Amino acid sequence: MLLGRLRSLRERVRAQPELIGRTAIVLLIKLGAAGLSYAMFIAIARALDAQAFGSFGLAFSAATLAAVIIGFGQKAYILRRAPVLFAAGKQAAVGALNRRALLLFALVTSLIGALGFLATSVWPTTLPAGLWLWATAAAGLFALAEYQQSTARSAGIFIRALAPRDLIWRILVIAFAVGAAGATWMSAQSIFAALVLSLAGLLLAQQVWLPHLRPGFATPAAEDRARVWLTASTGLWGVAIIQALIPNLSVLAAGFILDVDTAGRLFAALRTAMLLQIFQMAANLVIAPSISRLKAENHLDRLQTESRLVTLLAALPLAGLLVIFALAGGWVMSIFGQEHAGSGPVLLILALGFSANAVCGPTAQMMESLHDERSLFVILAASAAISTILIFILGFAFGVLGVAVAVSLHSIMWNLAAYIRIWQRHGIRVGLI
Repeated sequence: MLLGRLRSLRERVRAQPELIGRTAIVLLIKLGAAGLSYAMFIAIARALDAQAFGSFGLAFSAATLAAVIIGFGQKAYILRRAPVLFAAGKQAAVGALNRRALLLFALVTSLIGALGFLATSVWPTTLPAGLWLWATAAAGLFALAEYQQSTARSAGIFIRALAPRDLIWRILVIAFAVGAAGATWMSAQSIFAALVLSLAGLLLAQQVWLPHLRPGFATPAAEDRARVWLTASTGLWGVAIIQALIPNLSVLAAGFILDVDTAGRLFAALRTAMLLQIFQMAANLVIAPSISRLKAENHLDRLQTESRLVTLLAALPLAGLLVIFALAGGWVMSIFGQEHAGSGPVLLILALGFSANAVCGPTAQMMESLHDERSLFVILAASAAISTILIFILGFAFGVLGVAVAVSLHSIMWNLAAYIRIWQRHGIRVGLI
């Protein structure tokens, strides 16, 4: 049955040349970004000792979670609204949304930074107050970078949307980590300073380069008035928090229930396994702007075809990478340093879980764009609650392997549940099942 579906999709490839071209471009950029991201974390690991890299992993995981809190669902909200506004020639309304997002990001970043600085000053933790401030600044910039990418993609701009953060920024950080390796002042805090300053400059340059990203002074469209925006953003925000929770919580939990060095090894394995998600992420980037438009035009058959096609294109290279992890996981992890060579089993467990997303397709993106984010939130929250409990139970019982199993089960559970929900409610098969 699966082979028959794949043949049917293949027959339609020639009818979708523009989609294939966009998918290829984005996939190439994301492949480059994945390689550079991997190289960036390797360079950082080799520039720091094991404990400092563990502290960096804890801070980076905290910053990733904080970025989702700061973002308040605006990455998904602008993907839902901007394609419609751009198509209607209402760029000023997009500028109003940009202004609202920038003010929100600045306010929440400042609040989190101040509260975190006070907390870490009064109650010392594994994250020093200075490192927390840099991590918070990075979180605010991560939120802004995701938002600007989504806005530019909504206008049909892909290379200029993705290249600054996905390619150029990572090259700059790698150059810093390699150039400063061995310096007496090299630390997790100095790495974060380089992350923040380089990304801030690139995001500012991107705003200058692309007028679609600039804040405006127009009044938001009627459909984006404060109450409607707040209601929609809250639902999208909850989904984003739950999506980011488990992988990053697992690193933080490992740092507290095990030790900082183990947290660093888990962080390295997670970032390596996340290479598998790059392929599906590329598919999501391509299909996301089309979902709202095709749904509004009631072209559900075309929406299903495009979703499954980009999923197929993304799944093929993923399968090859999964085989490499299965056969040579220990060698792959040893690139971070010999202390990581024993993390091959952890990598394989995580990779198997993340592969569920590639098989099921753009489930989260589809549910958000089809205004079913509340159901997605319930699915993610239930899966995250189970996995959070398992992280601590299995972590205490089996160490880092138990934590990896809990993370992997989370990915499998929510993807399958979301796939079934989309099929039952909308009659759309978004993946390869």
